[in-house]
Amino acid sequence: MTQRETPLREKLSQAAGWLLAGFGLVAVIAITAVTSSIDTAFGAGLLFVGLLLGGFLAIAAHELGHAAGAWLVGWRLWIISVLGIVQRPGYAPRLSTRLSHDAGGYVLASPPAAERDTRLRSIVVSAGGPLASLLTGPLFIAWLTTWPRDGLETPLGAGALASALAFGVASTSAAMLTIWPSRGRGGRPNDMAMILDAAFKRDPSADVRGVSWAWALFEHGVEPSAWPQWMRESVNRGAGNPWASPVAPLLAFFCALDAGDESTARKAAQSSAHDVGKLMRAFVCAYFDSNAQGALAALNGVAIHADDETLLLLRDLVFARIATLEGDAPTAAQALARVEEEIDSGAPKPFWRWLLDQSQ
Repeated sequence: MTQRETPLREKLSQAAGWLLAGFGLVAVIAITAVTSSIDTAFGAGLLFVGLLLGGFLAIAAHELGHAAGAWLVGWRLWIISVLGIVQRPGYAPRLSTRLSHDAGGYVLASPPAAERDTRLRSIVVSAGGPLASLLTGPLFIAWLTTWPRDGLETPLGAGALASALAFGVASTSAAMLTIWPSRGRGGRPNDMAMILDAAFKRDPSADVRGVSWAWALFEHGVEPSAWPQWMRESVNRGAGNPWASPVAPLLAFFCALDAGDESTARKAAQSSAHDVGKLMRAFVCAYFDSNAQGALAALNGVAIHADDETLLLLRDLVFARIATLEGDAPTAAQALARVEEEIDSGAPKPFWRWLLDQSQ
């Protein structure tokens, strides 16, 4: 049975990022403490903390600008993330362990109805972040020039000045980085690229937009039962359309699982001829039919990209069930541990948590 292998490069990248950040902080504090007097070390420590605080507040201001734009156009705010601190309303804040995904910040917001999914509203939400950074960064730096010089030589003054400078510089940098169109990891567009896409790309149908929105929500852990009705309707129509995106039947499959509708889940699994369909049929064989050999046969030849976290989660659940049916408890435990690790990273994933609980 083929096992999911987390790319070594990705693991090393994340581990190296956290280790370097931790060692850097310890090194700065240690060197400062050894080479300076107590008062100077205290001031240097506050200076360093001020730099971190200012950078954090600059990213928070940028993301709150997006959130304000979403509120202005009547979109629902699902998630706001700042430097790995992920907050979804109704859930406790979480510290993301996916440094490569959540090192900066993001806001997840969506239209509650199809008629609110317009070009102008998309532009307003995307422009909210750069606008907030433009308003806070340069203006804050200009305001700093009016600060009195008295007291800045004290430890508290040094920390306050570092925080203010870091906030102003980081906000200005965020504005400059997001007003120049570019695409990052996995082709993800920055704010200006999203604005240009919304303004000039061909407007897809309501169902295509609904499926895209549902996929974005699900990828960030939002369970199908929480999606707006129009998105679920788009998913159901797309699942029966052979020309629709392959994720449409997959999303319909998840909707059926979330609702406890085995018949609809089976139908969705049979409707796709892609590798996604094979994966769904493997799940049906493993969990609904308790047929380990049928599940293995369905998985034969299925290729999943390392970045397709949703498909990898589903495949690991299938692996765990197959191993359980074959009496291989250690392999099942390993697969479930990988699922547990992924669920605990990033934003809350109540659907996957529920599915995992059902699998154990």
